[in-house]
Amino acid sequence: MNNLFRRNTKTVAEINRDFREGKLFADTSYQRRKVWNDQDKVRLIETILMELIMPEVFFWTADRDSETGIALTHIVDGQQRITTIVEFIQGDIYLNEKYLMNDKIKETCGKKYFSELDDEYRDKLWDYPISIVQIDSGCTKEQIKEIFYRLNLTNYNLNQQEKRNSKDSIFGDKSEALSTYDFWQTTKLFSSTDAKRMKDVEYCCSIYILANEGIVDQTNGKKINEYYDDFKDEFDSSDCLKNKIIKAMNVINDIVDKETISFISKKAQMYTLFSVIFQMLEKGDSFDNFFEKVKTFIMTYSKFRNEFQIQYEDELKNSIYEDIKKYKLASSEGINKVRNRTIRFEILYKICTKSEKEVFDALNQLSEDMGKMLEDKKNIKDILEKDDVVDEE
Repeated sequence: MNNLFRRNTKTVAEINRDFREGKLFADTSYQRRKVWNDQDKVRLIETILMELIMPEVFFWTADRDSETGIALTHIVDGQQRITTIVEFIQGDIYLNEKYLMNDKIKETCGKKYFSELDDEYRDKLWDYPISIVQIDSGCTKEQIKEIFYRLNLTNYNLNQQEKRNSKDSIFGDKSEALSTYDFWQTTKLFSSTDAKRMKDVEYCCSIYILANEGIVDQTNGKKINEYYDDFKDEFDSSDCLKNKIIKAMNVINDIVDKETISFISKKAQMYTLFSVIFQMLEKGDSFDNFFEKVKTFIMTYSKFRNEFQIQYEDELKNSIYEDIKKYKLASSEGINKVRNRTIRFEILYKICTKSEKEVFDALNQLSEDMGKMLEDKKNIKDILEKDDVVDEE
């Protein structure tokens, strides 16, 4: 295909008109997340008012209304920039001073909505030229996604998941859908930065993989990349895995309270809970007293410090204490290695499926003893140990 692209410019006035008339729209199948915060938006408008260069945007005109002859143009790349400009003109956002970097703009435009700007600055915005790469109308969506996937391979500002998002994959679609569940807000697992950089989708990919084949090594992105490619056209068509995950979510929801949330809201610990519950569901284990068992473990684990040296005459207490030490180590480094994931799973699964009263008596005794040791240290700075460190990819 010849001349896949051509370049031109349009003013903000022209683009705003096309957007408001419905001729130009943001196609979320390319950039699915409108993730800019107020700072991002304000600084884009500041760039325009300073008449500095803005990165080019990509448009694709593919559809035409057969009755009116009006062509519909998709914003393929640059959706946040275009929608920010339209929002500012509509009065949805204002120029918050704390985000403005240029002293002159801060003095003349700070705290103002578009309608409150001096004519000089409104004209600058209306007349600002935006560089456009117009994609040939003969391109298909699949071709465009392939183009952007290849462009993103060399964009070092994007993480692996943001690059994967350029791919067309049913597995990716299902993982992204899973990331929108209220469960993640309830358990406070993802930060706003996680959502902005699609780390929540990446994590949901890991949970789908866990549900499908069990614990795997994910110290790099290879496994998720394979799933994006291998399950491009079909994945979990019967929703069997999704239903399995939802069942596990319901179990975890029941154990969330103010005393467990700090443990549950760590990604490594959430992964461990999912792995334990999946195994219990598969083996038909009883969930009787599951909350009490998990909470007892969490309360004991939360008081553990590496510098503690505890020795009991009772063999069971010593064994449980050693398990907690192992669990702590497996939660503090290399958390995505299959070995450490397996250690955490085996220890917590044993706690959750053992019914012997002696085990919980021992955990409670450990919790009490370590609580006293922490109390003795309350006037000494307690060096908090870093937990749930994410492996760099």
